[in-house]
Amino acid sequence: MRYLTMAILTGAVLIGVGLVHGRITDRWSPPPAEDMAGKGGAAVTTEIGEWRGELLPRQTEDESKTAVLNRKYTRHDGRWVLTSVTTGRPGIVSVHNPEHCYLGSGYKIADAIRQDSIDLGNGKTAKFWTGHFQKKKPTGIESIRIYWGWTADGQWDAPSYPRLSFALKPKLHKLYMIHPVPPGDEKDDPAPYRDFMARYVNELSRYLGP
Repeated sequence: MRYLTMAILTGAVLIGVGLVHGRITDRWSPPPAEDMAGKGGAAVTTEIGEWRGELLPRQTEDESKTAVLNRKYTRHDGRWVLTSVTTGRPGIVSVHNPEHCYLGSGYKIADAIRQDSIDLGNGKTAKFWTGHFQKKKPTGIESIRIYWGWTADGQWDAPSYPRLSFALKPKLHKLYMIHPVPPGDEKDDPAPYRDFMARYVNELSRYLGP
């Protein structure tokens, strides 16, 4: 009898652990009903100050169980910023970040990945991770800076362990913002990019809501 009781308890524990792990990793979550690039994503403006945006196709590496909105914004002087918004269950959206997937695609980190805060105005800030990535190509070195962070409630954050920080949230949004870093980037004024990012985050937060 004692062995039967222990077997039942062990089985219950294993089932419980399996259920928790399945929820965290979104093993059973269905695909999104509508992609953000469809009707819903149209609510995010394609005009941010002097910047004009164009819709980009969903990438093959985008997780199929998420909704995605990819855009490229350009300015009259040729500057550009790529934005990518991914929405889904936290277990999926909190993983596969640039320090892993970009390195796996041949990029190298040109400087240390660090946290950065973007001033949104009205006393508000958004916290992101950022890193300078480079990749050798036949045409030269591609040099980009990437910002990435998450929100479940309208406040953008860059926790050290996002999978744990957002594990209990019903839905999570991840934002990438990417802009080029020209040779001798210390001579390049970052203000236009930071101004765009602040405007875009404010606009996006209004669309996503709390």
